[in-house]
Amino acid sequence: MHTTLRRRTSLGLALALATSLFLAGPADARGFNDEYVFAATRGVNHMDVNPALKVPLFPLTVAVDLVFLPFALIAGAVS
Repeated sequence: MHTTLRRRTSLGLALALATSLFLAGPADARGFNDEYVFAATRGVNHMDVNPALKVPLFPLTVAVDLVFLPFALIAGAVS
């Protein structure tokens, strides 16, 4: 019973992914929006403050950006 449910779930997810990729069109036509990738680190880099205040923020923002990197890549591909 669990095997059948897993197969149906896998088939449904594969079908949903294939349908969404078909409706979205080719990746070359859409391009990729990189404004979401490492956005927090880029924001700290563009802050108008003393560089000594930026230094302790960089490790924190890089860690946050790495945690959210998969979501940023998806958002960049969709938008």
